[in-house]
Amino acid sequence: MRRYAIIATRYPKEVRTDGTTTVGNLYCFLTRAGWEVKFVENADSMFEVYDTTVKTLDLKAEDQVILCHDDIEVINSVEMFNRILSAHLEKSDTGFVGVAGSAVITHEAAWFKCAQKYQSGCGVVYHGKDVETMYPSGYGPHTKAVVMDGVFLASTGRVLNTINLKMPKDFVGKWDWYDAIYTFQAYKKKLNNIVAPIILRHESGGRYPKEWHEDLPKFVDLFSDHIPAVVK
Repeated sequence: MRRYAIIATRYPKEVRTDGTTTVGNLYCFLTRAGWEVKFVENADSMFEVYDTTVKTLDLKAEDQVILCHDDIEVINSVEMFNRILSAHLEKSDTGFVGVAGSAVITHEAAWFKCAQKYQSGCGVVYHGKDVETMYPSGYGPHTKAVVMDGVFLASTGRVLNTINLKMPKDFVGKWDWYDAIYTFQAYKKKLNNIVAPIILRHESGGRYPKEWHEDLPKFVDLFSDHIPAVVK
């Protein structure tokens, strides 16, 4: 079993391997934990980052893969981090493991809006520029989700080799909706999307440009046969 982490970044190598930076600290943590880090620099879209890199890895079913942002810090110990991920990823009925999401998705589509409206939220993420001043954003107590946030996702070759990682042709936003599209596909396959106690500090907040809003109804159309969706 191999372990990879695929991370889109705009930082040069000297920054992303410097343990005093957030991205460098993440690289050092994942390397210590036994994950081979694949930085993809200056890509055209998040879909391209994941689709292209996954294809180059020739993944076996049991291989584990992290898809995450470059501005996060893992607070768990290395041992606990791997233990939590393996506990879920070694199960054949797991789709993705993440840190936040919603157990209900309706025509509002955005997981965080559904989480608030239907009290269907899952997980917690800490936000802030450092661990001394970070604060928790709690989304709810549920542990299984229809859709999860892309700040941190983990899956296996078993899943990634069988879902479509490409950007839908009619979408205009290149950096959004990939997380919802990937995790909803796993939900459609009757796989469990697990929100696990991976504790993260996320340095930045959410960004929702006009392209995100433009693609929202397209996401609903893409999964219209399965929306509303509820974890049972």
